[in-house]
Amino acid sequence: MRPSGKGIQSFMYLQLAQPRQAEIKGIGIDIAPVSKIASLVSRYNSETLTLLFTPREIEQCQSAPHPSRYYAVCFSAKEAVGKALGTGLVDINWNEIESTISQSGLTIKLRGAAKQKALQCGVKAWLATWCYWDDYVMVHVLSKGEQA
Repeated sequence: MRPSGKGIQSFMYLQLAQPRQAEIKGIGIDIAPVSKIASLVSRYNSETLTLLFTPREIEQCQSAPHPSRYYAVCFSAKEAVGKALGTGLVDINWNEIESTISQSGLTIKLRGAAKQKALQCGVKAWLATWCYWDDYVMVHVLSKGEQA
């Protein structure tokens, strides 16, 4: 037995309904030369490095198989987050943006002024990824807001 026209319309509506999507608030991309970041890191003592990197990032980078690459990822993530916020790092301390690196991606955690700025911009979550080639790393972040 064939369904009536009314039943078909209801079925088609259900098939075409889209799940709610989170609103993209911003996109940030940064590319950094690993050798340049390695040079920067080697010039500074641990106290000065804590102005740029969180203690957790420093520990993660130092224990990584490629410390310079990991430092470059953390550095680029901070730049990319600033771009995604649309303000750069104005009035945000570098160590208020923390990256946790894994082979499958990157987790971004904010605190202090960085967190406040993100909340003002309506950012609820971050999606981040990274890759490397030759002497470069690239970090790409998306800031997400409420579901539309």
